Amino acid sequence: MAEFCLDCWNKIYGKNYTEKDYVLSRDLDLCEGCGEFKRVIEMERKAYYLYKFRFFIFPFKVVYYTVYILLRLIILPYLIYKYWPRNK
Repeated sequence: MAEFCLDCWNKIYGKNYTEKDYVLSRDLDLCEGCGEFKRVIEMERKAYYLYKFRFFIFPFKVVYYTVYILLRLIILPYLIYKYWPRNK
């Protein structure tokens, strides 16, 4: 697998990616583009956009979990009645 630093990667694709878009190596490694020892790209961050919109999604999660817990509490007496062992 080819290992490129972030600068060479941006030159190849003509984009302006940042360190937040990719996971970079901890140690210095030889970049195949410029031939210098730099931190190279290991993989793309898949959840970058979810991380970016986490404050937008948070209220929806709070409402969902609140409604879910309330519905489970409403159903609880029925489930106890249905699955409680009866004396025969």
